[in-house]
Amino acid sequence: MESQIFIRTASHEDWSKLGPLKLQSSLGWGDHIDELLALPEARYVPAAHVPFVIVAELAGEIVGFATVLSGENALQAELEDLFVAPNVWRRGVGAQLLAEAERRAVALGAHALHVIASERARAFYEASGFRMIGMVATDFAPAPEMHKDLCRFSSR
Repeated sequence: MESQIFIRTASHEDWSKLGPLKLQSSLGWGDHIDELLALPEARYVPAAHVPFVIVAELAGEIVGFATVLSGENALQAELEDLFVAPNVWRRGVGAQLLAEAERRAVALGAHALHVIASERARAFYEASGFRMIGMVATDFAPAPEMHKDLCRFSSR
């Protein structure tokens, strides 16, 4: 029987685990390996973000995390991070983290959630109701800029 995924707010004790998980997830596709290994941001989550980080645990181990920040526009929140350990990809961890990120964005007063996704993650976000609004330059390649209207959550 498979363990249940537990979603919670990160603690400062979790901080040291987030950077390595971010790098592991980023390397999981096998793209841009040398560039990722050379980029300090690929293995780092600012400590100041920890209060805004949601972690997913499976069998007591952190297997994913998402960061939701207030956006430049008060009505839009930013999904800064969503990373899942490759060994649990396609088991619902990302979907549960995204659902909680959406709830947290609404709690911040946002009516929409914005994300700069990798091209590989684009289908995941589209299946979750995001729409592409453009492309932006990143360190490695152009990436989809995506938006999701959260108004349906705010009436609850």
